[in-house]
Amino acid sequence: MIKQYSYAMPSPTKADLRTQFAAYRQGLSETDYARRSTAIIARAKTLNELNAATCVHVYWPLVQRHEVDTRPLIAWLYEAGKQIVLPVVDSFDKKVLSTPRLRHIRYDPSISLTTNRWGIHEPDGGTGVPVEDIDAVVVPTLGAGRNGHRIGHGFGYYDELLADVRGPAIGLVYAACLVDAVPAEVHDRPLSVILTEDEVIRPAVTS
Repeated sequence: MIKQYSYAMPSPTKADLRTQFAAYRQGLSETDYARRSTAIIARAKTLNELNAATCVHVYWPLVQRHEVDTRPLIAWLYEAGKQIVLPVVDSFDKKVLSTPRLRHIRYDPSISLTTNRWGIHEPDGGTGVPVEDIDAVVVPTLGAGRNGHRIGHGFGYYDELLADVRGPAIGLVYAACLVDAVPAEVHDRPLSVILTEDEVIRPAVTS
């Protein structure tokens, strides 16, 4: 009699998932990118968490990498009279430091944007906003798990920010980049809301 053996596949690491999600984005056609991004932003505009917020931190998208295009969301928030905050990187050190590495600058369409060394558009000048004024954060998210944890770019900037913000953390994610679970480390801060083209997820995160 031949014995049957079953082998459990190892769970993907954060690095594996980051590679997988980045490859998906890169493979999107411009048409599909626009369609999916538009659907996610349309869903974001219905969120109670954003409609109730008065000061929203939002990232400016890396459209060349097919990051969900937040520019229509920024325009909508501005027209709704919300205070919008864009991040400025103060330190490019990849280590998580005790000193915050992001500044938070109030966005106004009249302010010009410059590009930092990572290709991220940042306000050139503008008024700083205290972290305690921010009551919702739209977090750059390569992919996420239904357990509430996300894959970012691995530098820890937003984990630092979310540790100091009481409001919801919102991740905009392509449905193909949503998995059952993302492994979490002690310093990782979970998302309150995950949006895809197809659904809104509010994970019940316990750790």
